[in-house]
Amino acid sequence: MTALDVHAQRRVDNYAALVHSIDTRFNALAGPVFRTDAGGLYEAYLASFTDPDVRQQHSCSCCRTFIERFGGLATVGDDGALVPALWDPATAPAPYRAMVVALQQRVSQARITMLFLSQQTMYGKPASGPWQHLAITPATVFESSGLHNAWQTACARREAFASVRRALRQYSAPVCATALQLLKETLLDNPAAVLGQAQFLVDLHAARAAATGQQQDNLRYRMVARAPMGFCHPRSSMIATLLDDIVAGKPVGEAAASWNAKMDGLRYQRPQVAPTPGAIKAARIAFAKLGAFPALQRRFATMDDIQEAVWRPHPHYAARGRASAAPHGPHSMTLDTFRRTVLPTAERIEMAALEGRQPFVALTSAVHADARPIMQWDTLDQRNPVAWYCYNRCSLASEFNLTGSFYEVMAVILPPWAWGGRSHPQYGEHLAFLLEDARDLCGCEGHSALFPVNLKSELREFRSTIEAYSQENALAGLGKNSVAGLALTKGHPCKFDLRVTIDGQVGTYRIERWD
Repeated sequence: MTALDVHAQRRVDNYAALVHSIDTRFNALAGPVFRTDAGGLYEAYLASFTDPDVRQQHSCSCCRTFIERFGGLATVGDDGALVPALWDPATAPAPYRAMVVALQQRVSQARITMLFLSQQTMYGKPASGPWQHLAITPATVFESSGLHNAWQTACARREAFASVRRALRQYSAPVCATALQLLKETLLDNPAAVLGQAQFLVDLHAARAAATGQQQDNLRYRMVARAPMGFCHPRSSMIATLLDDIVAGKPVGEAAASWNAKMDGLRYQRPQVAPTPGAIKAARIAFAKLGAFPALQRRFATMDDIQEAVWRPHPHYAARGRASAAPHGPHSMTLDTFRRTVLPTAERIEMAALEGRQPFVALTSAVHADARPIMQWDTLDQRNPVAWYCYNRCSLASEFNLTGSFYEVMAVILPPWAWGGRSHPQYGEHLAFLLEDARDLCGCEGHSALFPVNLKSELREFRSTIEAYSQENALAGLGKNSVAGLALTKGHPCKFDLRVTIDGQVGTYRIERWD
């Protein structure tokens, strides 16, 4: 066996281990992956082989293409440092450790250029003839929406990063913190609409303060990649109204009045200018391409649409009208304590009549169960087209068909976007009591309750057209089977009485706050 044959055999034996280590490392990554400007990687790859014959064996156009396209990928650590996505000396076979160290150093010192997303099922060319090449079989593949491919989506995130960076320069950490505090103190109408976005801006400033130099941008890139797209354009969203007033030094009362005026009715994030014929035509073409038109048809939801509940009544108390015994109490506690200690054993719950305007919600769903998912939380592998809406000025009990001194509770639920363990922090933390016979007698003011803030990001650019459709097409199915109730939001005041039956004994509980 010649010396070249020996080298070739060693390359075959160890190269498979190298390829396996790269594939395993990449597929074990938990965070978003980014492209970087790391250069000279292939030259460093070849230079790491000191033996000319071995270097010649590794001179390969397939491996060069792989390294130049994927060798600079990286993730971001919690400290903001770049972590190479492929190169780990601890897992590389000994003959290739020097090469891996050289590439690791170059990538670690690079700068992020944009998010990495790919619709490819194989990165690189695994083999040609008897020779194996660097390649990765990704465990997950980007799923195109049909409107935006992987490259377009990554470009949109790059623009979002630039938008966030400009916003942070305009709105300082104290300004963002003040806005968050005002929203939490519920001095403003519908604070939940931007509460998550305000927290996002505060967290971005905190991350910047905890890092230095390039690591600040790295952490921002990671946060922007993970955030809902709607969070990443604060200067063109509703929260700018509040932030600009704080920057201008307006008194709290004046800033609150300005905010509330723009939150009138159900018009949050709804366009004020009618779509042009050209926009409508373009949207119709896009919707036809996506098969999205059937998904725009909405109806009031029923109990059959409620996929999961925190609590449901015991079957013995399912029939309305069963008399309650004389209650004992009231016992004052927080909603959080009630949920942990009382709710699990409750057989029946009745809510005392509420005075004044309250955050009543009505639930909606898709007319066509097989329509394309358009809500952020609705996916092909886990269908859930249910949503809810609440009037910004809240509603009277009579406007939701509620009369009498007590309302029968049909179920206690998390919001639809939290079903199945999903997390959408931009909408806040809620708990709803669905009440028997409750329904929105206003019928959502004659429109179909489609709000761009709830839709998948690729549809929001057509929000004028969606709004036009929503205003022209009322929700279907309003009737005695429609479900509605009272929604409570963490951080907002809540005070009401509940009459609860446990083991045939009735007690009254006064809920005074969330926690």
